[in-house]
Parts: sequence; C-alpha cells; structure tokens
Amino acid sequence: MLPIPTRRAIALFLGCIGMWTVGLITRSWAATALGSGAVILLAAVLAATIPLGRRVRAQRLEFAWWLAQRDGLSGAVVPQVPFQIRCYVRHRGTTPIELTRVEPILAPSARVIDLSPAHIHVSPRARNEFAFSIIAAAAGRVVLHGLAVNLRGPLGLFDVPLYFPNALAVKVLPRSVALRSTVRPAMTGQPIDRPGRHRMRRRGGGTDLHELRELQPGDPFKSIAWKASAKAGQLLVREVDQEVQQTLLLVVDVAGSMRGGKLGERKLDFALELCVAQARAWLDRGDRVGLITVDGRVLGHVPPGEGPAQLIRLYDALLATTEVVDADLTALDDRGVIELVARYVRHQDGLDFGHGRGGWDVSSLVQHVKGVLPAARSGEAPQAPTQAGVELRRFCRERGLSLAHRATPAGGDKAEGLSAALRLAGGHTRVPQTIVLITDLDGLVDYDGLRAAARLLARRGHSLSLLVPDAQALAQPELRGDAEPELRVIYGRAEQRRLREATQRFLKLGVDVQVVKPGQPTRTAEPKRTTRVTRSA
Repeated sequence: MLPIPTRRAIALFLGCIGMWTVGLITRSWAATALGSGAVILLAAVLAATIPLGRRVRAQRLEFAWWLAQRDGLSGAVVPQVPFQIRCYVRHRGTTPIELTRVEPILAPSARVIDLSPAHIHVSPRARNEFAFSIIAAAAGRVVLHGLAVNLRGPLGLFDVPLYFPNALAVKVLPRSVALRSTVRPAMTGQPIDRPGRHRMRRRGGGTDLHELRELQPGDPFKSIAWKASAKAGQLLVREVDQEVQQTLLLVVDVAGSMRGGKLGERKLDFALELCVAQARAWLDRGDRVGLITVDGRVLGHVPPGEGPAQLIRLYDALLATTEVVDADLTALDDRGVIELVARYVRHQDGLDFGHGRGGWDVSSLVQHVKGVLPAARSGEAPQAPTQAGVELRRFCRERGLSLAHRATPAGGDKAEGLSAALRLAGGHTRVPQTIVLITDLDGLVDYDGLRAAARLLARRGHSLSLLVPDAQALAQPELRGDAEPELRVIYGRAEQRRLREATQRFLKLGVDVQVVKPGQPTRTAEPKRTTRVTRSA
C-alpha cells in the first residue's frame, strides 16, 4: 500500500500551495522557490518512505500476542468483564522505528476499551511489550485476526500501513462459571454407576439405619430383621439410607427464534447461562450431567458424565452453538461462503485466488484452507452439499467468520427436532433421570411428536421439566417509529397468548413449565420418588 500523509505533511503541502499563490500574486521568486523546495522535499520523503515497509519486514519485525493471566472469576473470560491481551513487537533491525495507530482487528462481538500506548517506539534489536483490554458482548469465541499499525516514515510526514496476520481465539464462557448456583437437584431414587451425595431409602447395600418398622403387606420376607423381631416379639423390617448418584440431562433449543436481539441479551445467551448454572450445581454435588443441543435436528450430544473434565466438555458444546456454520442452518449458500473466505484470505494472508473474469479458483482456495486448518476431529465436520463447502465452512468456524443463522429450521417446525432430542435423552434407558428442556416454545406447530416423547419419558420413570426464557424480559423485536409503544403492546400480548397456549399443552402431560427471567432463581422439576423399600438385616 502507498504511504499515508500525516497531518504534518498535509499542513506542509497546504503551505506550499499558499507560498505559490503568494508568489504568483506578488511575483515573488523567493516565495515561489520556497514553495517548490518544500514540494521537492515532500516528494523526496515520499520516495524514501515507500520501501520502508518492505525493508522493515526484511529485517524480521515480529509480532505476537496472548491472553493475560486473570485473577478472580475463576480465571475465566466472561461477557461484559474486560480481559487483557498482552503483545510484543521485536525489531531485529539497526535503526529505531515508531509504530502509530495500533489497532487490533477482531470479531464484531467484542470491542477494544483500552489501548495503551497508541504510539510504540521500538529500539534496534529490542523487544517492546504492550497490552490492551477487550470486552465481549456475549458467550462464544472472540477471534483476534491480526494487528494493524502505521509505521512512521522520515520526518514524520508519511505513515506506511502494516498488518500482522496472527489469529488468536479466546473462549468467552457464560457468566455463571464465576458464580455459585443455588439450584437444588431433584432426586430420582435410583443408583447410577457409583454412590453419590444424595441420601435415599432404597433396596440395596445401604449401611445407615433409617428405622425398624412392622412388617406390612407386600414386604418381602427376606427383608425381615430376625434378631430384632425375636427381641420385640413381632416381625420387623429394617430400612436403610444409601447415598446415590443422580443424572441431569439438559436439552437446549438453539434455533433461530432463540438468537434474535442484541448480543448478550438474546434468549440463547440466557439459555447458556441457565445450562452452566445447573450443570455446575449438579456436578459440584457429585452427580452426572449430560447435554443435547437441537436446532431442527440434534446438533450436539454430550453423554452424561461427571467431574471437571465433563464440565469442560459441556462448555465446548455450549460454545459450539454460537458458531453454527452448517448449510441447512445458515442463510449463506456455498457460493457466498466461497466469496467470504476468498476475500478474507486475500486480506489476511495476501493471497488472491480470484480469476480475471470475476470468479474464484475454488480448488486452490480449498487446498490453502486445508493447509492452515487443524486436523478435523470425528463428528465435527459441518454439513454442506459439497466437500469444498465442508472445508470452507470449517474455516469460517475456526476463524470466527460468522454466517447469518436461518430464522426457522427446515420445514418451519422445530417440534420434530425437540421430539428427537427428548427421545435421545431418555428413550434408551430405564434408569430414571431428570431432563430439563430449555426452549422459548416459539415455532412449534405439531405437538403430537412432543406428546409422544413426553409419554415415553414418563413410562421410563424420567422427570421432564421446561424452562422458558421470558421473551419480554430479554430479546424484543426492533420496532421503530411513532407507533412503537402500540406495537410493543401488541407484541407482548401475542407473546403471552402463544406462551399460555403452549404451556397448557405441556401441563396436560404433567410437565412442569416455568417462565424464567434473568436473575430469577429456577427450580428443577421433582421426579417421582420411588416407593420406600427394605432390605434384610
């Protein structure tokens, strides 16, 4: 790129014009000569500045950045809380340089709030460090694509634009990772894999005596405490308490209706907060947590697990919902993705894959993209009609190139996807589980599949509850003009009517439905407890 004149150069050029004007009006050869000399000086400095960028790059001007260590908030990066990026510039040349207008290029979901210093003086054969702060609007990934700077030329008259392409991805977790949840888990009354922290009276190898009581009809004879019965003179049975482990399965609706609104205030953002809060509460108590994300179809499935490693898997699956690039879920077709990636590569890497006739060399572009991407893990390839589309969409996901999400799933009804997710959640096990479906109940047309899935869960002893983000307290449609107040009232009434009708359908199935707002404590539906059982002494 050509050098950019600074304010000093512009002032000097305007002064030259003024001197020429005065010289022509007054016929002063001195003024005309002075103005001409200044123009010659500007031209000479410009000629000396043009090769400056190439010469500095040849001297190996290096740049790197990383996420600074954080104190508090569990060391995590969360929305609306600034985090710091540390950088350094290493100059291996023999002359000092000055960098001005330092500007990080990052995703639209974040912004720089503190960049210090704006000018960086780099000494010869030295390394200079600096830092800047960023704030993210919502949970997801913030991708920093590179650093744009201006290299100050001789006499400070021209700047040479430089760009350091160096992609850095920062995971932004929901704010709930830094908070302790107060959610009380529901108890299913059945053991899973190993003992847990919940005390429950049940048949099995318990060791803590709960009570001795008289034999009742239906109690098995092998449960009779014979020694105690002999002393009491009547038949007694012994009940014990045993600690068991519970399982929570979170089913999250991440369809287009959950994504409307401002980043950080969407129903999807609130749903991620709910998931993290409940998952942390259950895992901290030694229980198991699983996750299913759905958008017209099942997108991600994390089988139930426990411990810190499971929490990391849940975080990754939740953040993946903010970077959906599948062809059937996004509005941009493969042709649009090719153009988006080609323009990005041309700016980021300086490689032009365009044809002279306005097209793109897709095969060469795909080969370049495959060379810079990490190896794809099993099950992580996005859906696309062609293999080229798969690789380019994976590149968009890795580099944080957002693709507009479709407002409605294929077919216009997301009930089928939710039904499939519920069947996956509990249809293949008879060990009772607590299943929480987080959805806005918007876009549901055919409830037959949902009713069948809810009945299946009930037959298998599972507990199903719904958490519905309050649309009026979160994302609202963009309404402008003089009729805005009236339109908001109409929207609010329509939302309440739709929610009331959907809620009544689920209440008839015995499903607990709760409309939740930000900051409001949530309850997890209590599943049916098992009957009191006994064991022999």
